[in-house]
Amino acid sequence: MSNNEKVITITPHDLPLHCPTADVALWNNHPRVFLPIESNSSIRCPYCGTVYRLEGEAGGHH
Repeated sequence: MSNNEKVITITPHDLPLHCPTADVALWNNHPRVFLPIESNSSIRCPYCGTVYRLEGEAGGHH
């Protein structure tokens, strides 16, 4: 990961995971993509490069 990379830590409560999240401004959106994250791991959005890190168990959310 580079030093200027955006990393967002999420919990199982935030699943199912999609990017962009609801807190991103509408003018700055790319198409919504659901990301199949595994328990206690990370995944990168193919559109914007944001890295999401799940702390906890994914359970049956994906």
